[in-house]
Amino acid sequence: MTLVNTAFMFNRFCAVEAIADYSTSTLFPEVKGNINAIALFNHEEIGSVSTSGAMSSLLPTLISRLSPSPQTYAQSVAKSFLLSCDMSHAVHPNYASKHETNHRPIINDGIIIKTNAKQRYATDSISSFILKKMVARYGGKKQEFEVRNDM
Repeated sequence: MTLVNTAFMFNRFCAVEAIADYSTSTLFPEVKGNINAIALFNHEEIGSVSTSGAMSSLLPTLISRLSPSPQTYAQSVAKSFLLSCDMSHAVHPNYASKHETNHRPIINDGIIIKTNAKQRYATDSISSFILKKMVARYGGKKQEFEVRNDM
């Protein structure tokens, strides 16, 4: 198993553990009709726009079909929070100049919040704020990784 495959499997394991813990937790009241989901997509390294990639119609179609009406679908989307979890690459010593000096990802130094001015990641001000608050509440470390815009 390669390092990438190991990391891929670890991310999926963490997602499954988190949703299993949440489903049995007494910290959150049960809300009738809630759908808690983990969406695992194919083709992320070769193209999210494939028929089963993250930009496909798979997830919206599934949520729509599970919703009893268009109104509940719209409400579900409005109340939902999507966190896109992927791998981040550390700085390659031969290409250190390709990274912003103060925003270089470091291996094992915490969750990496990746942003890009061209919006190539799902990160926005709301999702990064929530993630930072979660890290502060539950402990851990975070890093902020800004992709260079001149590449």
